[in-house]
Amino acid sequence: MADTTRQNEAATLVAVWPGMGQVAMNAGWYLMSRLEMVETAPLQAEDLFDPDHVDVKDGLVVKAQAPQGRLFLWKNPKGTGDVAVFIGESQPQPGRSGAFCARLLDATARLGVKEVYTFASMATDMHPTSLSRVVGVATDEEGLARLRRCDVSLLETGRISGLNGVFLAAAAERGLRGIGLLGEIPAMAAQIPYPKASRTVLETFSALSGIDVDLQELVKHEKSVDRQLAGLVSKIEKAMERRAEESEEGTEAEDEGIGAEPTQGLPDEDRARIEVLFDQSRQDHAKTFELKRELDRLGVFKQYEDRFLDLFRRAG
Repeated sequence: MADTTRQNEAATLVAVWPGMGQVAMNAGWYLMSRLEMVETAPLQAEDLFDPDHVDVKDGLVVKAQAPQGRLFLWKNPKGTGDVAVFIGESQPQPGRSGAFCARLLDATARLGVKEVYTFASMATDMHPTSLSRVVGVATDEEGLARLRRCDVSLLETGRISGLNGVFLAAAAERGLRGIGLLGEIPAMAAQIPYPKASRTVLETFSALSGIDVDLQELVKHEKSVDRQLAGLVSKIEKAMERRAEESEEGTEAEDEGIGAEPTQGLPDEDRARIEVLFDQSRQDHAKTFELKRELDRLGVFKQYEDRFLDLFRRAG
């Protein structure tokens, strides 16, 4: 009986799904792990997902498993203000969001949830060395007032796509307060984990909820990512400046390089790996760091510089 009573005191739900920069997912997993949450019964929603791929193992096609939705609970040692975290592997197909939200709200109502948070990301032209802002929205005036008291910028107008926004509206229809926090990320980092935004989102959540979270591990991770991004941006900017100067001076260096063989002197296996990484980078920008590191390791970045910069021009 005592354990059930404690569960009914849970007051806050944080719900996250995959998105740009993995801001929400990383924040959700970090919050769950740092508070040493306990997993409860998973959300049963397999019927709301249609398969969009199959898995292959040893040449055999097998049916892919439906995305999982995991629900974790932290019991506040002070006896009040417990926190639940829902981590969804994927969002349901269009037309099923309403049913999914209803099912998740039904499950968390049994935990006594009275307030709902969602985390998301917002891509801008921010420089990687800049601070990552947090922009907030709320479902009622009291929620807006709390955001203002914590000096959180408000999203005055706009749109929040997917369950990050739809779930807040569904919660409001049931009389629950909803707050959405969007962490700012550089547009060029949309396809790689961006821990700085996850950290600032969690800082804001902590200020709003009164739940203390040790963020030191995220801080260490973000410094490493910032160094890589800043170095990459610097190289791109310098390369752009150099090419602009060459163009203005009327040099023939660029024309001479068009027909040059960039892989001269490289073993066949290295050339093949570079081409694979270029192909992967066109599909997934997360591979550009791996490509850059490989070109630097082989000492041929200058020879491939134009092709490397083209990846960013197309992405921009």
